[in-house]
Amino acid sequence: MFSWSTILPATRNDYDGSPLAFYFVCILALIFTFRGCVHYFAADGGSGIIAGIPLETYPAGAVQTIINHAGVFGIGHLIEASLTWFVVFRYRSLIPFLLSIVLVTQVLGTFLFFWKPLPVIPPGQVGIYITLPLTFVIFLLSIKKSASQTASDSTLTKRTTKEIA
Repeated sequence: MFSWSTILPATRNDYDGSPLAFYFVCILALIFTFRGCVHYFAADGGSGIIAGIPLETYPAGAVQTIINHAGVFGIGHLIEASLTWFVVFRYRSLIPFLLSIVLVTQVLGTFLFFWKPLPVIPPGQVGIYITLPLTFVIFLLSIKKSASQTASDSTLTKRTTKEIA
């Protein structure tokens, strides 16, 4: 008999980091969902209407390839959004891990903008200069335990040490 517990582990919502990181991840989930829907469902995959790529200047085959690639990016964003929503609703203990993945993705994306530049400057290329440092700061906040959690860990450690002695 099939059971979801064989695929999904038990819920882990015991997150100790900054609440600001949790809210930031909620915003990321919305952004990833929006990006995924635009890239996958928009007629031009967002390449022309959002990124400003002059699709009308390319041959039909090239335009179809660009739109298809945008759709593939949309699939990736929708998977990213799904995983982020899982973290928000079910696995908050994975917030630091998720933010580290987002941070690596943003760093690699920044390198890509310089290594293989587009003929236009899409919104993501401008936004990365804000979101990359912001994600780094939020990541640091997510791995820092709250003061109440640090105090309870200290009390638990003292109690365990006394029990062992």
